[in-house]
Amino acid sequence: DAADNYENAWRFESEASATVGYRLAFNYLKAKRFVEAIDVCHKVINAFPEYHKIKKEVLDKARASIKP
Repeated sequence: DAADNYENAWRFESEASATVGYRLAFNYLKAKRFVEAIDVCHKVINAFPEYHKIKKEVLDKARASIKP
């Protein structure tokens, strides 16, 4: 499963790669693991505030999917 591979890469990078974090969060979003996607997005945004792509493409969609 792709999410498992990205989880391992995310841990290996010590959660310090915006690209790996984005891909992990995106895979969580596709798997409907919205809370986990949001958690990863927050970590990426805190470490890389200029990485706006993750907010628009993953975080906003995950939040909208949780709300009724």
